[in-house]
Amino acid sequence: MRYAFTLIAAGPAHAQGTAPSLPAYSASQLHCSRWAESSRSEIETATDRKSSQAAAGREGRWSFRARDTTGGVALEGWYDSLAVWRRAEGVELAPDTDGVIGGRYRGRLGIRGAYAAATRPFVPDELAEVAELGGALDDFFPLLPPTGLAPDASWRGGETEIRRLADTVVAGRRMLRFGADSRRERNQTVPRGDTVPIPIRQTITERGEFTWDPSAGLANRTRDIVVETSIPAAGRVRQPVRSRVTQHIELARLAGSACR
Repeated sequence: MRYAFTLIAAGPAHAQGTAPSLPAYSASQLHCSRWAESSRSEIETATDRKSSQAAAGREGRWSFRARDTTGGVALEGWYDSLAVWRRAEGVELAPDTDGVIGGRYRGRLGIRGAYAAATRPFVPDELAEVAELGGALDDFFPLLPPTGLAPDASWRGGETEIRRLADTVVAGRRMLRFGADSRRERNQTVPRGDTVPIPIRQTITERGEFTWDPSAGLANRTRDIVVETSIPAAGRVRQPVRSRVTQHIELARLAGSACR
């Protein structure tokens, strides 16, 4: 499945703006908008005795309705089309997605990009085994800096750093470009029905970019995410397990309106 992404062909701006710019989300940018999303993952898992490789993917088109609310945007999104697959050990699974298409994701998007989910669609078990779709909207939109950034300036907050890159020009219009990097470490303990708890350590590293239209908001986004997980031998886990997931995600705004 292929989509004609908009705003892909772009070159460096001949005259880069120098004033700090402060992007913010609003309902006028997102209401009736349509988006194409593509995700590809490579999965490596290893123990002391063996290793395995797998791959997974997702292609979807989103539609949104939005209205302004206190401190942010009340957002409703849904998949108009969706295909997911997972391939491991020569076997490919591509479950039917009709049970999710049209199902509503509702929540509040802050003007700086923090999303609080209120409603998620039901995801059938056979689909949940292949793709994590319940939280598909949780980090769909990138975080935005709380302060204006001049070109080459950056802002750091918590685990995230946002940099303003060189502007670009698309169809004669100046577009702002930002880089967004983060590194997070997570430690949790999972009982797994065993009297011996199983500690899990996870490191998530992300490098991404997004393009912002000063008049229309977010135009496109790319993300490269690496998730490394380590599980020591404990309880029913007889051997240490290590996994590495490398994921590439592309998001692009499409022409046309989702409101008919």
